[in-house]
Formats: sequence, structure tokens, C-alpha cells
Amino acid sequence: MSSIGNEYTITILGCGVMGTAVLSAILNSEFSPYPSRIICCTGSQKSAEKLASTYSKIETSYGSEQNIRAVKESDIIILGCKPFYCEQIMEQVKEGLHDQLLISLLAGWTLTQLERYSKYVARVMTNTPAKFGCGMACVSLSSHAEQYEDLVLKLVGPVGKAIRLPEKNMDAATALVGSGPAFCLLMMESLIDGAVQKGLPFAIAKDAAAKVMEGTARMVLETGEHPAALKSAVCTPGGTTIGGLMAMEDRGVRSGIARGVEEAANIATSLGKK
Repeated sequence: MSSIGNEYTITILGCGVMGTAVLSAILNSEFSPYPSRIICCTGSQKSAEKLASTYSKIETSYGSEQNIRAVKESDIIILGCKPFYCEQIMEQVKEGLHDQLLISLLAGWTLTQLERYSKYVARVMTNTPAKFGCGMACVSLSSHAEQYEDLVLKLVGPVGKAIRLPEKNMDAATALVGSGPAFCLLMMESLIDGAVQKGLPFAIAKDAAAKVMEGTARMVLETGEHPAALKSAVCTPGGTTIGGLMAMEDRGVRSGIARGVEEAANIATSLGKK
């Protein structure tokens, strides 16, 4: 593969939740060199039309022949499909493969597995908040793809924050970064339910819970303090906060969340073995 110049084409294979999240982040950002073309490949005309109506600055493609052509014309391929569709999709477009830079958003698939399709591979784990520019991305690179580190980080950086990570840690990152928003949403839902049970209107409880989580996250990031230290600062002796925390500890909230992350990581590992 020759080096990627200032004008390059990105083809996104599988524009589902994660594919469109990264697409949105790229389209809403400014960096250099910026892709000259972005082609989004889908499996049906309906999906292609929906994408085209949502995003005006892209090209769409559907069906095996068009998708092979889109892949062949690309310099960078972003894999955004579900992990269990990867092999099927890559087999369908293999005629268009010519050692492009392959950026995988798939849980579980290792660099070694992906190197079947290109020796230039970046494994990226990000999350749905990427669509709004407040996500997180963890990046691992194959040895041949090291030369493209800056470009990969520029492409995924608009999701919010991007960091390099050894591949051995990617399944844990999948659990924390990829699945984490759902875990946070479950906690947010619980906060809302508790407030509604005590008489707070749902709309107010929802907005308040969302701002509490947003503000708490910003506090951790901006102070650099350990969450335990910030938590202790809120606990007045004999007060409401410590009482609520004790009730949660009695019900195993802490261990339940930690075990949830552990289980998600185990499943991520198993996805790459199927």
C-alpha cells in the first residue's frame, strides 16, 4: 500500500449505530488532511436512502457490486458492522481489497484475525456518545499500521478523546468504553425512578439525573481526583448522601456494576473466537 496522501477516500462498511456515530463525529469536525470522499456501504437501497437523507456530505452504496466498487476506490475502510457479520461482508467485497488501511470498530475481532484482509489494521473501540463529540476511543495498531498512527488518531479523535492502548487491554476497553454508556443509562434510569417514586415529575427527574451524571463526570475529569475522594467530600456525617450510599452498598450496587463490566469483557473475548 502506498502512503495515504492529502486526498483520500473513506469507505464505511456497515453504517449501524457505531458506524454512524463515527461518521457523525468526522462530519462535525475539522482536521487536516480531511477525507475528500466518504462512501457509506449498506445492504439495501432503503438503508442507503435513509443515510443520504440524514448526511448530505456523503456518497452511499448498496448491493454487492456497488460495495465492491466502493471498497476498491477507498484508501481507508472503516468496519462498522456487527462482529458476527464481519466475515460475510468482507468475503462479499474481497475483490476490492488491496491492502487499504482497515479501521475496525468490531468487538472481539483481533488484529491477527483482521490481518487476513489487510496488513494495515487499526482496532478501535468507541461508544455511542461519539456521535455528539463526547465519546471515548481506544486504539490498537498492527505493526504495519504504526505509520498511520497520527491519521487514525485524527480520524477517531473527533469522537471526544482518543488514546493508544495495547491490544491485550482491548476487551476490557470494550466492556468499559463500548458497553459503559448502557451501564450509565441504567444508573440514570434508577436515579429517575427513585425521584419519581418520591413525587418528582418525570421530565424534571430525567433532566436532573442527566445533568447530575454529566456534571459529576466533568468534575472527575477536571479535578483529576479519585472518584472515592470526591464522593467522600459530599458525605456529611449522618446526612442524606451517606445514608443513600449505605443502602446501595447493602444491595450490592458496587459489585453488581463491577461484575457487569467483567462479564461484558468476557463476552467480548468470546466474540473473537466464534
